[in-house]
Amino acid sequence: MANTLIELQNIKKIFQVGGGFLGSGSKDLIAVNNISFKIEEGQTYGLVGESGCGKTTTAKMILMLENPTEGTIIFNDQDVFEASKTDPEYKKKYKSSVQAVFQDPWASLNPRMRVRDIIGEPLEINTDMTKKQIRSRVDELLVEVGLQAYQSNLYPHEFSGGQRQRLGVARALSLNPRLIILDEPVSALDVSIRAQIMNLLVDLQKEYNLSYLLIAHHLATVRYMCDKMGVMYLGNLMEEANATDLFDDPLHNYTRALMSAALPSHPDIVRDDEIILEGDVPSPLNPPPGCVFQPRCLNQSKCTCSKTPPSLKEMKPNHMVADCKCCTTYAGSKLKKA
Repeated sequence: MANTLIELQNIKKIFQVGGGFLGSGSKDLIAVNNISFKIEEGQTYGLVGESGCGKTTTAKMILMLENPTEGTIIFNDQDVFEASKTDPEYKKKYKSSVQAVFQDPWASLNPRMRVRDIIGEPLEINTDMTKKQIRSRVDELLVEVGLQAYQSNLYPHEFSGGQRQRLGVARALSLNPRLIILDEPVSALDVSIRAQIMNLLVDLQKEYNLSYLLIAHHLATVRYMCDKMGVMYLGNLMEEANATDLFDDPLHNYTRALMSAALPSHPDIVRDDEIILEGDVPSPLNPPPGCVFQPRCLNQSKCTCSKTPPSLKEMKPNHMVADCKCCTTYAGSKLKKA
């Protein structure tokens, strides 16, 4: 059984929006609302959901680019934010262990720097390696991601989109991280290139025993890469399960609608199970009381959680779902509290 590398415990993030002098009259925007999940060593955890549901904000808190308003992040059995307060070196060590590959491979690379400097910069800042050692390590990383060592002398604009994303992966690998945040790593690439990058990430994971947090809209990418996944809606975690189980048997109505919106595997396939949700996603400045999905639920007239927010409960082994009787498909099983 794999060990837990990182665990988010009841994480909440509130931004202050608007207001006048010294913040008077400002409103609370709840970007992430009391979510918890674990990422195991050597495995991939996927976060899916509509734009603005809190996926990237969650990733920013893991990367220590944002501080959580409430909750705890445990990495390798240590409280990340508490340890960084007492140990000045801990934050540097943690950030070396947790790296990111971003969505746009062009925007994430400095166009004025050569590849050897882009990939070598983290090594120069965080290690005592000599310039010769850094140059050798950069060459190794380029070969590792499917490029050539001589290309270290080139600039980002001299590479294709897929090659630039390989450079981003090489930079993320430079400090030998244990966890890599993949924020839409293939969405900006041509379809013909996506599979190459996904296969590269899977191969590197096996070689280095890496853990990934994959944030994506493209469900086929999530299904191919993820061991476990969570579904977010308006800052809340609505369902969590092993990827295969969640795709084969989604329990929450929002998850089912999300799955039905995905394109079929072949253009000749006619879908007869599409679920159309009415209305729009509520504003995070004024979320509905109780179940946040209730205003768009197919069975809202029968809703029993319009005032009390539902909690995640285990319906099947390792399959958690928001305990909202109208929004959840029950298969005659009795939910037990996790």
